[in-house]
Amino acid sequence: MAAFDSDRPEVVERAHRASVALVNSGVDLESNVATKALLTYKNVFASYGLSPVYYKQASEVIRFIRQNVGSACAIGEVGLDFYHVKQASERTRQENTLFQFIRLSKELGLALILHTRDAEERVFELAHNVDTAVYHCYGGSVELAKKIVDCGHYVSISTRVCRSAQHKELLKVLPREHVVIETDSPFLSCHKGRNEPIFVEDALRVVSRVWEEELEDTASMLVNNTKNALNLV
Repeated sequence: MAAFDSDRPEVVERAHRASVALVNSGVDLESNVATKALLTYKNVFASYGLSPVYYKQASEVIRFIRQNVGSACAIGEVGLDFYHVKQASERTRQENTLFQFIRLSKELGLALILHTRDAEERVFELAHNVDTAVYHCYGGSVELAKKIVDCGHYVSISTRVCRSAQHKELLKVLPREHVVIETDSPFLSCHKGRNEPIFVEDALRVVSRVWEEELEDTASMLVNNTKNALNLV
């Protein structure tokens, strides 16, 4: 993203020194191409996707994913965004696009990273039967989160957990083996200014406190969960 244009190598290096790996997700054709270029960094993994607000690019992005499947750890982020899109016709187009990515996920054997803003219930209705899904920056109810993990899927808790009682409550009730964490950089920072990958450590510390276990044990669990979710070596 443009937020990192001035110091991207330094941002990635800071994460690398802290043993933090990055999963960079594309949201349109241009950012998917840029995501692939980031694979020159040894601590970066690529997920190719399409933000639901850019659904008109679906054919181009699906073609790109097919051509570059060997370098992808997942498809995403894809999904529905009912926060920015209010018209029923536009929401239907988003749903039709999501169906295409669900089929692609099954065909290619890749996990889905799901964007669900103000649409958690509907995304679950459409995607509950995929093999593996990660609900990116989850903001839905505890009840739905339980259904998600009952399907074998993963709930991703962002750095919002540092200030959010709702997200701490999710951590208390969800099976630990179905939780992963993220930053959603450059958004959702718990510091002044932009977020960046190394700040996932802030979320890690909160998760450790909520789970009442040693930081190293929490880190090990979350790393293993991420590897299992995205089939990372």
